Amino acid sequence: MPLYVVPRTRAWLSEEEVAAATDCMPAVNATLSEHIRWIRSYIVGEDDGTFSAYCVYEASNPEVLRRHADALGLPTDAVKPVTVTIVAAPDPEPAAA
Repeated sequence: MPLYVVPRTRAWLSEEEVAAATDCMPAVNATLSEHIRWIRSYIVGEDDGTFSAYCVYEASNPEVLRRHADALGLPTDAVKPVTVTIVAAPDPEPAAA
């Protein structure tokens, strides 16, 4: 399946909303069909205190990702196909807060 990056600008307003979204990951994964596989998400803090995400998926087509986001009430700024993946090193473990 093709690989996509989905930016989600200001998807969460607080750290509590990010934590709640993290807690529901098993339920979100249960909604995925054979046409979509969530690989990972990078959550970033914005200057205004909100949080955005850059989510990486495998999906049969971009429309599957848009329908999935609509069903979960997530913003979808774009669905960008990945052309080339360059891995310099594996993702490190997040630093303790």
